[in-house]
Amino acid sequence: MKPVPILFLIASGLVAACSPSGGDASAPSVAVEQSARPEVTEPHRPPAQATCEQEIGAEAASVLVGQCIQMSPATHPPCNAQNSCDMIRDEIRRGCGFGDTTNNPDFCSDYQ
Repeated sequence: MKPVPILFLIASGLVAACSPSGGDASAPSVAVEQSARPEVTEPHRPPAQATCEQEIGAEAASVLVGQCIQMSPATHPPCNAQNSCDMIRDEIRRGCGFGDTTNNPDFCSDYQ
């Protein structure tokens, strides 16, 4: 007996076993699968966070932005009043702790 026909029979049997049969009542229909999916009306959006300017006012936000620009080591820092105050303060904190801190401005002591 040659091994090739045996492999062909085994492969054919596996394909037939994986094929859907018309009379199998346990197989879910397409309509059931679609009705089981939750209805999505609109994509999930995180709640809008207030800008720093909205949170503490334009003048105070401007002070934070100035400190951020002065201290940030980043090439594109998040020093913008349209970002959250927390993000700006984190960048000031990071800048104040970056490198040699002996000549840091006095305001850095507020971010330790």
